[in-house]
Amino acid sequence: MRLSCSALARRWMAAWLAALLPAAAALAQPSPITLASDPAAIAKMALGAERGTLVVGVLHGGKATYGVAHNPEPSAAPRAIEPNSAEQPMFEIGSVTKVFTGLLLAQSVERGEVKLDDTVGQLLAGKVAQPLSPAVASVTLRQLVTHTGCMPVMADGVTGGPALAAQFRAFDKAAFWDALSRIRLTAPTPPCEAAYSNFGMALLGQILAERLGTTWGELVRARITEPLGMNDTVIQLGDKASRMAPAFAGDRRQRLLDMAAYAPASALRSTAADMLTLSRAILAGASGPLGPAAARMLTPLARYEGAEIGYAVMVRGPEGGRRTYYHAGVTEGYRTLWLLAPDTAEALIVLGSNARAPLQPVMLAIGKSRYPVPTVEVPLDPQRLADYQGEFRINKAKTLGFAVRSGRLLVRETGRGYNALTPIGSDRFAVTAIGAEVTFRRGEGNAVVGVTLAQGGSQLDARRVGEAVAVPQD
Repeated sequence: MRLSCSALARRWMAAWLAALLPAAAALAQPSPITLASDPAAIAKMALGAERGTLVVGVLHGGKATYGVAHNPEPSAAPRAIEPNSAEQPMFEIGSVTKVFTGLLLAQSVERGEVKLDDTVGQLLAGKVAQPLSPAVASVTLRQLVTHTGCMPVMADGVTGGPALAAQFRAFDKAAFWDALSRIRLTAPTPPCEAAYSNFGMALLGQILAERLGTTWGELVRARITEPLGMNDTVIQLGDKASRMAPAFAGDRRQRLLDMAAYAPASALRSTAADMLTLSRAILAGASGPLGPAAARMLTPLARYEGAEIGYAVMVRGPEGGRRTYYHAGVTEGYRTLWLLAPDTAEALIVLGSNARAPLQPVMLAIGKSRYPVPTVEVPLDPQRLADYQGEFRINKAKTLGFAVRSGRLLVRETGRGYNALTPIGSDRFAVTAIGAEVTFRRGEGNAVVGVTLAQGGSQLDARRVGEAVAVPQD
């Protein structure tokens, strides 16, 4: 919903949508997409007009089904996507790798190997050559796995662009530990408001490996992929290299993104079948093959972008209500979305071989289907619309601006276009096309003092900071 696209691995992590309030007309859907939809229809929407291959796997009614989209279409009819993972194309899953790191932490906590409040300094004592700053040493595993440890996006001031991919590729463990000694947190002491960090998640994975006397990749193999039979979820491709779907960014071919020290953040390659195998195991809960760690990893640990985060898993929806768990990823040539809906025992995996594949409409549609907003317009005196005009601040970087035009209330996020609001109740409005609900709050003297934006199971609060808003022209 609310995320800058400045860094490859940050683009998809803020919430359901890549933009808070995208233009509703641009996202209008020809037919509703839900987790019960034909995966081929989802694949077609998710690939759009971009080049490459996109595979969708859906777990619904206890059955896994698959769909595929190609652009350009092959000259001969493509073979159907087989349920056997070994017959499926492979993709980089990018930051969905962090789900595996979160699961490894949940397993280690369950086994008593570490505690959530163990610190970096405690766990790395005597294991790194360079001393750590007291602030860095005080960061806990809980903070690393929830992005609340004040860690930067990457080391050495890198935040995105070619330098991000270059650092992914270049850092071996020696370089990584050396960088840790000079890391500056984004605030004097943790915890901080959640802010996505590839470095922090890689650090978590490497700490677990050091603690257990092995490598992160070996932990993934021994504790997750081998027990679950996920034979096509790997870091090194070996003889599987020919199965990788050719990678693109728009129309440009891209090379694979190999990495070493940053592996716990973004290194895995997988198939739709393997990712649904993982999904089944997590949905089975404590009684399934992953044991209590499956339930633990979904437990919310911190606030994150208007919602919550568990063990590196984004959590949407109210406590005790309908909850959705997900993560997304992007590399130079691939884009991924993984999602669980335990209340309906459903799961979704979208694997695309184009970094620009438009997965946003899929996320939007599923958010709307799981968290619908009222759509029936109620009468409202146009004179009351003036109550809502003004600027409302979400955070330092984002505001919502409300204006009136031709008797209707409009809203826009900083730097974006206006969306029309439909009145649905007392001080309540909806942007029906994108499944968002806006509720104004009143204070002393019955004046409007704040607003809440609910969308896709997350909720953002903003306070009124100004009255004047430039009214858009007809």
